[in-house]
Amino acid sequence: MNRIIILSIIMISSLLFTSCEEEFVPSDVKAKQEYVVEGQLEFSILNIPTFVILSKSTSYFSTLDSTLVENLYIDDAEVFVSDGDKKVKLSYVCAKDLSFPMLFKLYVVLGNKIFNSEFCAYLDINNKLTIEEGREYQLHIEHKGNIIESITSIPENVNIDSVYFKETPGEKIDSAAMMWVKFSDEADVKNYYRYFVIENRKKLYSYNSLFDDLIIDGQTVDLPFRKPVDPRSPDFNKDIGFTYLRGDTLQFKLCALDEDHYNFRESFLFSNNQGPFSSYVRASDNIEGGIGIWGAYACEVVNIIVPEK
Repeated sequence: MNRIIILSIIMISSLLFTSCEEEFVPSDVKAKQEYVVEGQLEFSILNIPTFVILSKSTSYFSTLDSTLVENLYIDDAEVFVSDGDKKVKLSYVCAKDLSFPMLFKLYVVLGNKIFNSEFCAYLDINNKLTIEEGREYQLHIEHKGNIIESITSIPENVNIDSVYFKETPGEKIDSAAMMWVKFSDEADVKNYYRYFVIENRKKLYSYNSLFDDLIIDGQTVDLPFRKPVDPRSPDFNKDIGFTYLRGDTLQFKLCALDEDHYNFRESFLFSNNQGPFSSYVRASDNIEGGIGIWGAYACEVVNIIVPEK
């Protein structure tokens, strides 16, 4: 099948899926605060520590300022993760106390907020958890008599064959190129993917980078991977669009995630992209006793330089 047709079908399928999101109408805009969880594990060569960020929700109509945001974060909880063999208590650590190598490891999943000295999270700082494909991980949080729990799993890793570059599609741009990736999808299993790009060790991009294997199930395919940058952000270069500048150094990470994790990321992206006159859509979460996400990735990492020619 022609690659352009495949990509068009994928885009149409994504639009049909997001159009079916359930509208959420808050029953009370002054509802009680909820626990908000952002937790993640990653299986990759990067050896990124498992982390959990714990905070409380705030009213939709609250006026956000630095004081309010700081007061929302919770620093006195007990956070545990079980890998099936052992239960590990995560340590509450702030960015200002981390070494630069550890900061950079966390940058590839948390972006620039990890460089805020006031940023803190619960970390498996010594990597005591066994992180491997096919394993389930249970999150258990205790705070002031409240229990927050969730379960996630690490799927089978992605099998990347190669990463390479071609001329830009449409009108040729000599200074830029399009990234192509050849990889294999496991047959007869519903697979979900997300990819990340770090540009010149400075910029992390992952906007609108989710997709599934609806069209490519069981195939080895060559597909273009545009730069996952938000076109509304100041990082978007309108001269080259979603392509990559020749000579730049990239870290490309293609990750597999389970269905619950995918649904959260997809619905969260959808809710953030609604216009001012759209209905509010609540992201699909997997947290009992709170809201948010406890998710895992299995990632293949490729470091590459965009060729000059």
